[in-house]
Amino acid sequence: MSVEIETTSLFSIGRFSRVSGLTVKALRHYAEIGLLRPARVDEDNGYRYYTLSQAREAEAIRRLRSLEVPLEEIRELVGADACVLRDRLRSHQARMEGRAVETRRIVAELQAIIDGRESLVPEAQEVKVRFQMDIQEVPETQVLVLEEHVRADEMSSVVPRAIDEVGTYLKELGTSPTGPPICICPSPDEDGMLDHETGWPVTEEAPGAGRIKGKTLPATRALVMKHVGPYEQLSRSYRLMREVMEEDGLTEIAPPRELYWTDPEEVPDPNDYVTDIVWPIGPDGELDKTRDHFRKRVESE
Repeated sequence: MSVEIETTSLFSIGRFSRVSGLTVKALRHYAEIGLLRPARVDEDNGYRYYTLSQAREAEAIRRLRSLEVPLEEIRELVGADACVLRDRLRSHQARMEGRAVETRRIVAELQAIIDGRESLVPEAQEVKVRFQMDIQEVPETQVLVLEEHVRADEMSSVVPRAIDEVGTYLKELGTSPTGPPICICPSPDEDGMLDHETGWPVTEEAPGAGRIKGKTLPATRALVMKHVGPYEQLSRSYRLMREVMEEDGLTEIAPPRELYWTDPEEVPDPNDYVTDIVWPIGPDGELDKTRDHFRKRVESE
């Protein structure tokens, strides 16, 4: 004898937890943020009740969370049509691939420390940073970039993920980049957040999609520094460039751009990573060739 379940029956939060696979703690949290509200809340005791039909929505949320989709994105995906779901999950996939690249770098670095090939705090001779610096006239550049508001301390994983996502989109368009990937990276605000734009240069204006936008970087005079060494040492190069600007009367007019000439998956040694820092400056001031701009910089060949 078959028994037909009444889908409008109410389940206590404990019973619903069992059929949905979500913990009671998670259900309470999702109710508080409006992601999965109870069908009814008892006015007398505050008990929460759910319907069996909500179990499918709960299962979708649980599946997306297991794939590490952020909660703010899950709200938009639950109940979305298949086309929107695929597009958003494709973006998330690219983000996870970028995180995987960073995870592999961390694992390799940990192994080097464990094996004794590197010390926890490297001596100067272990970190090889080489550089060149001059003022250049940089031509106008057309780019496709992914725009995001992120924490500055997440950039090491955000940038490679964005590069991969925009690169995948370029392949879908049948367009090839005209140079190395680029990141326009302003200074973070007081909360440690910044609006970065990361992607690839293209030959002509290309259509954007979602978070990926077409943008024209204007021609500019710029202080350009070629940094050869680990990405973790870029802050030293920024410090040196800022010192040079102050000493030689150069004025910043736009956020710096980073051009990544090296693919970390193809170049195993971070000491060989090549990055150009292109910092737009005003028309006044020249480099003082007689001054040792690098005297404060720790360098080892």
